[in-house]
Amino acid sequence: MDVTLTVLGSSGGYSGAGKACSSYLLKNGEQSLVLDLGPGALSNLLKYLEPDGVGAVALSHMHFDHYADLYSLLTARRFWHCELPPLRVIAPSDMFDKLACLISRENRQKLKDLMEIMEWGDDVAVPGFRIRALRAKHPGESWMLRVSAGDRILCYSGDTEPCENLIDLAKGADLLICDSTFTSDRERKLEGHMLSSQAAQAAEEAGARRLLLTHIWPTLRESVAIEDAQAVYSSHVDVAREHMKIRLQ
Repeated sequence: MDVTLTVLGSSGGYSGAGKACSSYLLKNGEQSLVLDLGPGALSNLLKYLEPDGVGAVALSHMHFDHYADLYSLLTARRFWHCELPPLRVIAPSDMFDKLACLISRENRQKLKDLMEIMEWGDDVAVPGFRIRALRAKHPGESWMLRVSAGDRILCYSGDTEPCENLIDLAKGADLLICDSTFTSDRERKLEGHMLSSQAAQAAEEAGARRLLLTHIWPTLRESVAIEDAQAVYSSHVDVAREHMKIRLQ
């Protein structure tokens, strides 16, 4: 089984220089799943897949830095050289209402027809993957995801404060992709996010085999995020960077 993760976007809050916002491509053989699709991420995704090759998109929550490029992906699929089936989009229950706000009323049904919308709740299965979701500690309807591809396990925190749901989902995971928006370089952090040291503590408590720090605020130093995490976490830790590829094993 060949299960790989490719980082498409890693920037927290807004697109830092040369970066895109949150997005991750998970592949299980020929099957694909995109976790979030923030601003700038589609350009990176298209280096690996054509628009008709995206199996499903899973959105953790409806803040623009996690979903804005979904508009562009749907546009590409709508005007593809052949008719494509609706794109599977697993998302919070308010997803379509949020998307529709920027679409004229007469075009909203066309937008909806481009998607097969599935809402978080019970476990979700899409070709190649099974996803368990629990609520994150973040403003709005926000979710954290545990993605299974055969016997490989990935946990994605989305945006969250430390919470027991994260420990539950990350337990024994091969890889934890975790919100590390702030570091010890900053005296105070915003609510709804984590310090890199808190991400490391969650990984340690959950027994995750590998930690990938992500969503770091663009003005903060990645080297400090690594140092903060290594002081707490006893296994392999790295910072997510665009086009980084990790094989889950």
